[in-house]
Parts: sequence; C-alpha cells; structure tokens
Amino acid sequence: MAKCCDIKAGMLTTPVAFQRKSRTRNQSGGFVDTWAPLSGSATRAHVKALSGFERLQADRVNAETKERLVCRYFPGLRPDDRVIIEGRAYNIRWVNDVERRKRWYELDLSGGVAAS
Repeated sequence: MAKCCDIKAGMLTTPVAFQRKSRTRNQSGGFVDTWAPLSGSATRAHVKALSGFERLQADRVNAETKERLVCRYFPGLRPDDRVIIEGRAYNIRWVNDVERRKRWYELDLSGGVAAS
C-alpha cells in the first residue's frame, strides 16, 4: 500500500484513460452496454505488474494479469469503471484514496483474454 509521500509526479509515465459502462437502447428496442470515457480522466499513471498466470478452463487457456496503478485523484471513480492502458482494457478491482487526502488513487486491476 502506498503512502502519499512515496508518490512523485515523475513516476507517472504511462498514459491511461478511464471509462464507465452505460446502457443505451438499440434500434430493436433492447439495450446494449457501451463504454464511454470519463470526462477529464485521461491522465498519466505509474503502472506496476504484480502477477500473471494461465489456466485451462472449459477447454480454453485463460490468461490473467494483475496490475497496480497509481494516478492523481479525480472525483467520481468507481470500482465498476475500467481503465485503458496502451489500448488494453483492465477491470478495476479496488480503489484506494491514498491516506484519504484526495491527492492520489491506488488501484488494483485485473486483465486478460481467452486464447484458443
């Protein structure tokens, strides 16, 4: 877990963008889920790989990675949002307002794709 004084602006080198899922009506009267950028959330972050693994599940190889991201605080981020890092989407698993000072976020992320 990070402390406020451990984080320096020079550590924020990776461009990231946050997105929120929204439900919109389609032409046939049903609904479709889409991801839209959170206003003002495109920023830079410090990203660190924590772990990665593959497992065989339902005759498919599933790969999963776990990452930790530190970025500047902005209001309204929720665990059901997601983050895009270098064109790849990651689910947010945990949101920590570091020391509750509204200066830095520390996020635990997971990502992965099924490979055949």
